[in-house]
Amino acid sequence: MYLGLSIGGDPWRLAFWEPVLKTIKSRLSGWQSRFLSYGGRLVLLKSVLTALPVYALSFFKAPSGIISIIESTFNKKNWGGSEDNMKISWIAWSSVCLRKEYGGLGVRKLQEFNSALLGKWCWRMLVNRGGFWYRVLVVQYGEKAGRLEVGGRSVSSWWREVAKIMDGVGDAEGGWFAERVSKKVGDDTSTYFWYDRWLGDVPFCTKFRRLFDLASNKLSTVADMVVPSGEVVGDAWGWRRGLRVWEEEMLEECRQLLNGVVLQFDLSDRWL
Repeated sequence: MYLGLSIGGDPWRLAFWEPVLKTIKSRLSGWQSRFLSYGGRLVLLKSVLTALPVYALSFFKAPSGIISIIESTFNKKNWGGSEDNMKISWIAWSSVCLRKEYGGLGVRKLQEFNSALLGKWCWRMLVNRGGFWYRVLVVQYGEKAGRLEVGGRSVSSWWREVAKIMDGVGDAEGGWFAERVSKKVGDDTSTYFWYDRWLGDVPFCTKFRRLFDLASNKLSTVADMVVPSGEVVGDAWGWRRGLRVWEEEMLEECRQLLNGVVLQFDLSDRWL
């Protein structure tokens, strides 16, 4: 244990999460549900119980089995029960976790909350690249186009799960993090033309995949591709071979999207 976290263990094993489960159960053992109204138990659940595993969930991806155990414990407490005294759950836990405007009680879904906490690391990697912790990760895994490399099988379980959220791999919601962040361009010197989502809903490497594959320099910035007048005749428009007719049409579509893009040299690029 170091600073309250298990170091060197496997987050996919039950034993790794036993300290968290023990903390929750020990805290519950001191509260007598029979002396609390349902409203009191709900406040207790939302303000105290769901906050207990936050520290661990902000660093590690919890297996679905651990999430089920914790939520089952919360559900029992919500209805005034305990491990030794079972009571009927009159409403499904999934309904309890719905937002109030949808008929729920606004209790956090731990699995989504876990992903959101890990997603904060993805955000820090975009806006705090000067931090010592980020420089350590760059040395460990490498960096390409302003983003850390995922690495091979030898990467830590923490980094593997954070990288999945950043890239949308294995995510039931289809890459929620990438869909919710974009680059606000200024002088465009730190915005990658192909990789960053700076114009439109998806990066140009996805929208114009064929052009991206043929591009001579895939690490060009927007400033490299667009001259100050807003025209798209920058020096970086080079291809590994001549473009075919249909590829020329795709290039023209790309250039039409860039019409009106003007660099603002008095502002720096920033993430939103």
